[in-house]
Amino acid sequence: MPSKEIIGGDRGPHPLPWPYSHGIKVGDTLYVAGQVALDEELRIVGPGDPEAQARQTWRNIQKVVEAAGGKVTDVVKVTTFLARIEDADAVQAVRREFFPDGDYPIATMVEAAKLGLPGLLLETEAIAIIGAT
Repeated sequence: MPSKEIIGGDRGPHPLPWPYSHGIKVGDTLYVAGQVALDEELRIVGPGDPEAQARQTWRNIQKVVEAAGGKVTDVVKVTTFLARIEDADAVQAVRREFFPDGDYPIATMVEAAKLGLPGLLLETEAIAIIGAT
């Protein structure tokens, strides 16, 4: 049975004041908790700007994947929760930046009534297979 490795706040994109793991790695599979557009000081990056928030969210996902020994292109599945489904195009554009070869993860987008903090426009969770690419 593969062991479980916690990818915690000290190795994730930002520290959080509540019980939280940025990711959990089991074998070669990494489950990345929902990431949002927070910087290292827990400030929202890009208020009102879905593209800027998506970019920061992907930077945070990338940090968690790298902390687990992988790279962002190891991500194979994402689920994005949007405050406004109209922001989907901006999110898609940013995803292309992180996967320039067009080897995109499978993806689901859902409009959510509310996200975890006021001012957030999206949240994305991911699954990566470390060493998949």
